[in-house]
Amino acid sequence: MYELIGPYWHPIVVHFTIGLLIISAFLYAVASTRKQIASARIVADWTFAFGLLALLATVGFGFMAYYTVAHDDPSHAAMTDHRNWALVTTLIFIGLGLCRWISKRADALFTAGMILAALLLGITGFKGGHLVFQYGLGVQSMPQAEGPGHDHDHGDGGDHAETAAETSSPSMPDGHAHEEGDSHSDDEIMSGTTAGETEAILPGSPEAAAQTFHAALVAGDEAAVRNLLAENVLILEGGGAEQSLDQYASGHMKSDMAFLGAIETETLSRRTGVQGDSAWVATETRMEGEFRDSEIAIKSQETLVMARQDGGWRITHIHWSNTPLYGGHSASNASEEAGANDDHSDHEH
Repeated sequence: MYELIGPYWHPIVVHFTIGLLIISAFLYAVASTRKQIASARIVADWTFAFGLLALLATVGFGFMAYYTVAHDDPSHAAMTDHRNWALVTTLIFIGLGLCRWISKRADALFTAGMILAALLLGITGFKGGHLVFQYGLGVQSMPQAEGPGHDHDHGDGGDHAETAAETSSPSMPDGHAHEEGDSHSDDEIMSGTTAGETEAILPGSPEAAAQTFHAALVAGDEAAVRNLLAENVLILEGGGAEQSLDQYASGHMKSDMAFLGAIETETLSRRTGVQGDSAWVATETRMEGEFRDSEIAIKSQETLVMARQDGGWRITHIHWSNTPLYGGHSASNASEEAGANDDHSDHEH
């Protein structure tokens, strides 16, 4: 039943609002410049009245969308800006409607007010379209038919494969309603890209957090890595587990940075799922190069599970694994040959 009365009505009724109110402003302007003003004003009055009814419906459905559509921090700021413009425009139109109904006058001042309100309505509509075409709000892409889940084996052959949906963190409220459900519910927004596709990563999105996390490891930026990991992050790799940020930082974070900083990487595919304040990002990467006198040629699978915390996405779970490419060295081979005396060699990619 909610699907029938939900936020999907907002983009439907808003077109009637824009059309009717702008036409009524145009008709009032015509009526003020032509001799036969009576008939033009009658049509303008009726158009204005129906436009006000459509406006009230649009605002109501708009608030419903504001509190239910899944979004991140940048898109929330854009939504709030659109809402504020809409409220100001609505109040001006309602004030003009009251003036027309009480005074029965449609003089030059009233007509100027209608034209100004129509311009504000156009700006508000532009900002609404920006939410869809720039931030993709309310747009659900089709999920790709790929394998579910990835694990990350850093070298000792351990296998901890688990699906991203099974490891999803519970929702965390941010003041907007987000319904929980299974990993393939209608509430979940899923997207994916494969090699050769152009991927547009939105600032503040889970994909952006995943990309920043990888870049921080490559650059050896420990502060940036710490900023992206939750304090209680669980990291499964190589048959072992690190159960906190401090444990990872004092463990093999440095060896991960050294390895990733020495080789070339190429993202082959990325799949993402967002449900309320929980998200997962599964990335497949090609890694090739030379590390500690060993040739590396592997395909790495990474799953990051995230939760919205402190106004941004924080990684709460990491799972890594890799397999050799065309007979090349795997991470475990490189570790065994090049790092037998390294405290963290069994964890390196």
